[in-house]
Amino acid sequence: MKLDPRIKSLSDILTCFDTERAEQFIGQKGYFADFLSLYNCLADREYDVLTELDDDGQPFKGSSVHWWYFLPESSLKPIEKKYRPYTFQEFWGDFAAGHPVKFRKKDEEGDELYLILNGYSRKQYRDVTVRYINLGGLLFTLEELFAGYEWYDDAAGDWRPFGVEVDDNDAR
Repeated sequence: MKLDPRIKSLSDILTCFDTERAEQFIGQKGYFADFLSLYNCLADREYDVLTELDDDGQPFKGSSVHWWYFLPESSLKPIEKKYRPYTFQEFWGDFAAGHPVKFRKKDEEGDELYLILNGYSRKQYRDVTVRYINLGGLLFTLEELFAGYEWYDDAAGDWRPFGVEVDDNDAR
């Protein structure tokens, strides 16, 4: 049986034999099902709060229905964020010319650059226009920045990719 990739272990799915352990999850959100095989895709599962446990029949109750199995959300692997490169307009929405940008090669501590964003330039190659971001005299395409670098977000206090977060429905 193949489980949804967010499920760490089959033993995280609570059964009628786990009601004592399940008491700690009352009031928490999770995924309900009547068959273990349905945990192959959490997007298709009933997502609700565990409201009570019952020793007779289906032990796990959501808002109004009893179920055979419950998987607490807190037992799952976190959802990995997905990103794509900035569009030209999105980049200029987050960065301003004349201001410094602290950035580095991805996952390389040390060797950080703190350069002024000077603007951009365009070059025509046959029928294709390529835009370059000018950071301290160095030229990067948005794809190069996304693929190889990350910038420091002072407000969040963390390193971020040169891109925007996407969900599975993003059409770009």
